[in-house]
Order: sequence, then structure tokens, then C-alpha cells
Amino acid sequence: MMYSKQIKFVTIVLSLLLLLFSLTQNALIVNYGGETKTGASFDYFFMGAIAFMGGGLFEEIIWLANPLCLCAIIYFWKNDPRAISLSLLASALAVSFSFWSEILGAESGAMAKIISFELGYYLWISSILILTIGILIHYKMTVKGSLQS
Repeated sequence: MMYSKQIKFVTIVLSLLLLLFSLTQNALIVNYGGETKTGASFDYFFMGAIAFMGGGLFEEIIWLANPLCLCAIIYFWKNDPRAISLSLLASALAVSFSFWSEILGAESGAMAKIISFELGYYLWISSILILTIGILIHYKMTVKGSLQS
């Protein structure tokens, strides 16, 4: 049981540290209007919450991975199994973004071509995947431990 608590603690801390570090990095390089622009993770993280106001419904849906992770962490801390589904959903959203070729470039609805995903994106997705894997390991150990008792 003690090992399970350590997994929980390490999972949450590592996930949050990776998320915080990702915010210091660039997330994307896009081409908008013939000009190449680098997008900071910090900007995407905070502007994502209001993306729908600029017409970015799909961008808003991807951004929802962040509050889903926060809820998953809270549920995980409280030993609520809903953490599993929330983290899996957040992982699916974050991974699905890697298949995008364009992102909203302006409030006018003009799209920007994604040239490359940068370190900030990969750290962000890693933080979510680590959270998900840690939650799955924790609950697998918990179920296995309760079956052996």
C-alpha cells in the first residue's frame, strides 16, 4: 500500500513539473499569411481557455485536456476511480492534436498551417501521458492488492 502512495505522489509531482516546464518552451511553429511564427506554450495555455470567442471551437476542445487533467489529479488524490476516465480522455484529446495540420490563426477565422510541433507540445503531452499511466498503474495495483487480501 505504501508503494501505491509513492506512485501517486511521484505521478502527480512529475506531471505538474513537466506541465510547468512546458510553459517555458515553444509549442508550435506555424505559417500564417506567408510568415513563419513561433507560438509559445504559455500563450496557447492561457489563450486556449477563450479560443471559442475567436471561433476556435476545436482548439477549445483540445484545450479542455488541461482542466480534465486537473480534475483527474483531484480525483486521483481522493482515490476516486473517475480519475481514470478523465485522464484517458485528456490523453486522447492531447494526442489527437498531433494529427492536426492547421490551427486557427486569427479571429477572422483564417487558418495557420502547422509547420512543426515543438518541445513545449511534447512536454505538455508527456505530462498528461505520465499522469494517465501513473493513474492506471496505481489503480491496477490497488485492485490487485485488494484481490490478494
